[in-house]
Amino acid sequence: MTSKDSDRSNGKGERRQPGLTRNERLVWDALSEAEEPLKAYEILDRLKDRGVRAPMTVYRALDGLEEKGVIHKLDGLNSFVRCNHERPHEVQAFLVCEICTTVKEVELESVSDVAAPLIRRAGFDMHTARLEVRGVCDNCECSRHGPRPPNH
Repeated sequence: MTSKDSDRSNGKGERRQPGLTRNERLVWDALSEAEEPLKAYEILDRLKDRGVRAPMTVYRALDGLEEKGVIHKLDGLNSFVRCNHERPHEVQAFLVCEICTTVKEVELESVSDVAAPLIRRAGFDMHTARLEVRGVCDNCECSRHGPRPPNH
C-alpha cells in the first residue's frame, strides 16, 4: 500500500481525510475508531500512548477538524463525532439516543431549503445550524418494549 492509499483508507474501508495535520489525523482516527461520540479528554486518553499529552493539542486539532467540516461538536453531549457527509452542509442534524448515547447524523435538506431563505431575508448570514434531537433509538426501544409495529 502506498502512502497515498493510506490517506484514503484507515484499513476498515472508511475514507480518511487528506490535508490534515499530524494531530488532526490522530484525533480523526480516534473518532473513526470510536463507536460513540467522544469528549476531548476521552480523545486525549486514547492518544496518550501515541505521544499526545496536552489537552490544548487535542482542542486545537478538534478546532481544525471542525473548521474543515469533517467533524461536528454535539453541544448537548459536549462531545465530537465524524461528519457522515461527503459534501459541506449548512444544517447539521443529529439523533441522540438518551439510553445508549449512539448518535446518527441525518440529512435534512428540506429544513435547509426552507430555513436558509428566511434567515437571509432577516438580514442574517447563516454559517451553520445544528439540531440535536434527543430520544430513544430503535435498538433501545425494542429492548425495552419489544419490536415496533411496521407502520410506527
